Amino acid sequence: MQVFIRKPSIDLFAGIRVSKDTVLEYENENVKQSLKDLVFHSVTRVKGESFESVYDTTIQLKEGDVLVFEEEGRGYIKPVEEFVTIAEAIDDLTNAKGVGE
Repeated sequence: MQVFIRKPSIDLFAGIRVSKDTVLEYENENVKQSLKDLVFHSVTRVKGESFESVYDTTIQLKEGDVLVFEEEGRGYIKPVEEFVTIAEAIDDLTNAKGVGE
């Protein structure tokens, strides 16, 4: 029996890694967002054919959390999955090399 992992993604995402000093303001026609003192606040308006919703979200971030920027309208989002830099991914894969061979 062999050991397998999921194929690594080569999709690249723009974003930021936050620190306690990170300050951010972003706004477009659907989103208004701010980040200060590791508190991320986002107000998002969603309009459909027969509805309109407003989502008011506050997230307490930790130093080192990643916010990914989505240009299609949502602005910055805190992804559910863990995001790392390319160097960090290469380091993880290098450490796993040879396991199960």
